[in-house]
Amino acid sequence: MKRWDLPVIESMLQSSPYVVTLVIDIISGHIESDTELEKKKKGQIDRISTLPDSILLRILSFLPTKDAVETGVLSKRWAYLWTSVPYLLFDFNHFECTDDFASAVDHTLLLHRASKLTNFSVRFKYKKDLKPRVDLWVRFATAAKVDQLSLDFSPPCYIDLDGYQLPQHLYANEFISELNLSYCKIFPNGLLHWSSLKHLCIGQSPLHEDVIRKVLMGSPRLESLELHDCWEFNRLDIVSESLKKLVIDGYLMGMSKRYAPVLELEIVAPKIHSLEILGNFYYTTCRIKDVSALVEVKLDFDMRRRYHSEEDNYIKEVYGYKEYRGIVRDILQSVHHVKKLTVGNWCLMVVSLIIAKHPPSLQKKCICTTETNMENWNLLTKCQCLTMETNMENWNLPGIAFLLQSSPYLETLNFHIPPFCRIGTEYLRWSYHAGNHWELKDTYFKFLLLCLKSVKIQSYGGLMGKKELNFVVQFLLKNAKVLEKMVITPPRAWQNPTHDMLRGSLQMAQKLLSFPRSSPHAVVIFSYL
Repeated sequence: MKRWDLPVIESMLQSSPYVVTLVIDIISGHIESDTELEKKKKGQIDRISTLPDSILLRILSFLPTKDAVETGVLSKRWAYLWTSVPYLLFDFNHFECTDDFASAVDHTLLLHRASKLTNFSVRFKYKKDLKPRVDLWVRFATAAKVDQLSLDFSPPCYIDLDGYQLPQHLYANEFISELNLSYCKIFPNGLLHWSSLKHLCIGQSPLHEDVIRKVLMGSPRLESLELHDCWEFNRLDIVSESLKKLVIDGYLMGMSKRYAPVLELEIVAPKIHSLEILGNFYYTTCRIKDVSALVEVKLDFDMRRRYHSEEDNYIKEVYGYKEYRGIVRDILQSVHHVKKLTVGNWCLMVVSLIIAKHPPSLQKKCICTTETNMENWNLLTKCQCLTMETNMENWNLPGIAFLLQSSPYLETLNFHIPPFCRIGTEYLRWSYHAGNHWELKDTYFKFLLLCLKSVKIQSYGGLMGKKELNFVVQFLLKNAKVLEKMVITPPRAWQNPTHDMLRGSLQMAQKLLSFPRSSPHAVVIFSYL
């Protein structure tokens, strides 16, 4: 190894953040003595230790801090090398009790001597009596001008109001570019000053609307905001010019101090380009008011309310889905202009519920019935990429057909099939019959896919070969005039198949390959990656 090789190695390490195994074969460039050759045969030559500190520190950065510290027993060269690592990652999973974990963090920070930290991450079950020590950890990280700070805390038993309250000095920081806070209370006394912050993720925390405003005003470079299972706000008014991505993953209605049988959450974000609404919104409705700049949307949420018995679920769903239909319809209307749309299983089920009883007319481009209340439906005229997460049950087909029919300029179509997902099917099982769909399939699917070029079907469960999946594949091959490629990826279990699985796979492949194709260039690929 020559000195001029070192920048190449360091560059390769920096561009490989997820490296698991590193092997370096070093050519010494000189004639080895008999002693050296003998040591080499016995594996006694330590060539890793001859590498410069910059590369060794980069290697240690891939390890949890506990493992990096343990390398100090290797030799004198390694004894205190870990103390200069700019990445400190503390995870409670490597310890048996909280006290041992806290003591290990204290001891590590006492010996650590790096003047600048790239990443400081602490993950453990927070207890109130540890607040003074956690305050010192945060002070240590900010004094080292940390770039990425993660306080990934969780409650000892269940989510409560005793989360970690951030120290006031943290609200004035000009170095942090990525901040991850979980089970933390955010209550700044004055204005915030996060001048370098680009990515902010907050989870399991109360968030008042005035705090959200302060965060947005005090973060002029903020590009991405994620809220996971937060509460206390009912309106998100995103006025930031820099924010481009907003993720709302669940809302904990039960933690809110505001009493309301149902909370209505409003989202106003005229400047963002990407929006994701995910997770559980029990007893919470969601309305999107202004998202005119949106390009990409993911709708994978669930608003069902939980009841004690299946009978209660069925009775409540009969009435509840009337409300759900209106909410899902309005959200889809609000994002009709996006280029990339992902629709989750529950949302697709609600769309199917709307369409099942009132199939679209061949002569109309909208659905105009009083009960469905889909008057003046705007087509997804700008949608070029559509992803549907569906278990490919019979009652999903009306929703699939409607979204396809609403996307005349679709170029890329993706299906993600989960392993086993029984989402709110009690009502549909009783109110929707398979025969109705098959009798009306010509009505549903009488349209041309003139722009569709790529189809990808990714299965994560055992649903390959189902008649509904076969029907969708057959329809797409028959009607997509310019289709170039259809990739079908079976579940991971099929990567090590049994004899019966191989036989079933072959039969399925033969059946799918026998379907007629309208595009002369269409190829069907079975991927086992």
